[in-house]
Amino acid sequence: MMGQIGRGHLGRLGLAASLLLFVLPAAVDAHAELQSATPIDGATQVGSPVEISATYSEPMAVSGSSLRLVDPSGTEVATGGVDPANDLRMAIVPVPSLSPGVYTVQSTTRSAADGDIDRTTWTFTVVNATASPSANPTTGSTTARPTSANSTAAPTTAAATTGPTAAPTPGTVTTPGSGADVLLPIVAAVAIVGGAATWFSRRGRSSGTR
Repeated sequence: MMGQIGRGHLGRLGLAASLLLFVLPAAVDAHAELQSATPIDGATQVGSPVEISATYSEPMAVSGSSLRLVDPSGTEVATGGVDPANDLRMAIVPVPSLSPGVYTVQSTTRSAADGDIDRTTWTFTVVNATASPSANPTTGSTTARPTSANSTAAPTTAAATTGPTAAPTPGTVTTPGSGADVLLPIVAAVAIVGGAATWFSRRGRSSGTR
């Protein structure tokens, strides 16, 4: 009886030991490993990125976890750390203005579970933004200015020609048609006829007297 109990205990101990063989390596190898990155490794970025961030396989301790941004000369230009709202994420925000070149992000994580350290790096390239096509309409607007100037000059010339000429015309037509200009020749004719009649009348009288 005692032998059977002893064998039962040994069996349970063996099973527990077997489970530990599977569990312990996983616990020992607990690292917060990189899952995704922004910008992604090898990306070409037009201008400075809005943010530099990464997500990891397990929670990270704030102390000992960091991101470092290094420029093409090897100089550190910005740093970041664990997101206070998400311990599976680290970010550099805001990102400084970056000149064109190849930049390296150096990631160091410290596992919140057991303090294990994991390091990894990735790179991205910054290029200048291409020239904006909005410069072309400037030439079009320059060409359009002479056209608008000509169209402005045309109405001005027309107004100068028709305006002053039209004003005197009604006055000229109205003046000869006035009553004074018509009566003057009639009065003159009556005066001449009257004068002539008076002269002949006086001459006749003088002849009769003789």
